[in-house]
Amino acid sequence: MYTQTPLDDVEFLARSDHRLAVLRTLGDGPRTRRDLHDLTGVSQPTLGRVLGDFEDRNWAERRGREYALTALGDIVREEFEGLLDTVGTVRALGDVIPHLPTGEMDFDVREFADARVTKPEPGDAFAPTDRLGELVYGADRVRTLTDTLPPGTVADHENRAAAFAESDRYAEGINAGDVLDRALSDPDTRAFLRPALETGRIRLFAYDGEIPLVLAVADGTALLAPTDERGLPVALIETENEAVRSWVVGVLDDYRDRSTEVTLDDVPAA
Repeated sequence: MYTQTPLDDVEFLARSDHRLAVLRTLGDGPRTRRDLHDLTGVSQPTLGRVLGDFEDRNWAERRGREYALTALGDIVREEFEGLLDTVGTVRALGDVIPHLPTGEMDFDVREFADARVTKPEPGDAFAPTDRLGELVYGADRVRTLTDTLPPGTVADHENRAAAFAESDRYAEGINAGDVLDRALSDPDTRAFLRPALETGRIRLFAYDGEIPLVLAVADGTALLAPTDERGLPVALIETENEAVRSWVVGVLDDYRDRSTEVTLDDVPAA
């Protein structure tokens, strides 16, 4: 008679990559032992023990020459994979989550399970900023929300503006109003910003209020860059998850609707 506890079963799976590999493979449908060996690389003797243990737990059953998950086995597979995703998300985002506006998000943070997270590293403190620039400036269509202007020298900005003018890219930026005011008071900034606006493929909006984090959508990829008390990014989160992307798009729409668009009249020729 099978007498193990639920915790014993969790430990049973967690202690063996082979067991998890077989469980996941059977989740795709019934398989013969030869199929399982070819797909997982698990030896036949080990497969025999794993499948026997699964049958003892009523997670799998034989159907002729094939093995298949039972309804209970499929529940175990789904829940255990969900647990692994959750733990993976916690490990990747554990020190980032406190900087995110989780109370305002209409999705579970587990939606970040497949996200790529870039954090500052020893010798590369600006890794999140550099990655953000790579994605934003490499996108054909991008929308951004930020309380700062893009980093770089005047020459960097001029080169980006020239590359934009020669492309067919579309960009929409929502910036803190005071930041835009300072930028527009600078003749060098106006010199490269006005030609970009004249293309009709860039729109700028000034938001009068606090912007708590950097948000963007670049070619369908959602980007979130929470900042610390100094305004520096603590990480860049990038994901194509639809729930996250939908939330980011909604926030961008809301900020844009509450902002004032910058026109050519606001950017006199230098």
